[in-house]
Amino acid sequence: MSQRDVTRNNLIEAFWDIYKIKPLSKITVKEITDKAGYNRGTFYAYFSDINEILILLKESLIPTRDMIIGPLMMLDKNGGNIFDTLERTNDYVKEHSDKISVLIGPEGDPSFVHEFKMRIRMIIMDYVYELKIKEPEKIEYIIEYQLSALIGMFQLWLEKNGEVDEIILGDFVEDISNQGVTTMMTAMLNNKE
Repeated sequence: MSQRDVTRNNLIEAFWDIYKIKPLSKITVKEITDKAGYNRGTFYAYFSDINEILILLKESLIPTRDMIIGPLMMLDKNGGNIFDTLERTNDYVKEHSDKISVLIGPEGDPSFVHEFKMRIRMIIMDYVYELKIKEPEKIEYIIEYQLSALIGMFQLWLEKNGEVDEIILGDFVEDISNQGVTTMMTAMLNNKE
């Protein structure tokens, strides 16, 4: 890694350390440069403003096309069970969970969830159009429904400090996706002591 890359990464990490505990509107360039050990001029040699760092961080958290499309392409090989192909997604979530949890948390960036879902939805829809699937507009709604549900469950899991084991939670998500919310709720509400 070049010295330029090291300096840039140090500034980004300093920003991130502050952003985790302080709203963006309250962060100053001076705080970032003091924390990173540089002067303001160095900051402006790399970034036009603080928002640029946040944009770069958010961009770095968007999964790649291959990560999103790979599991969909495997559906033929595993009998249609998408959850058998999602191990890379779990690795991605583990690797980036600290940043994602801050951005989707109560003090995070409301636009991140929208951008995150939109980019993933666009990647999947491009693939859907490549396959020439009938009724792609319905698939887009299914994608939005599923992404919203997964993000909501991840937010709840974070809110509850990960009290449910992630493997158990993953199995539960799979059950909900395969059986449907209404079927599962009906069964649970009728399962009394």
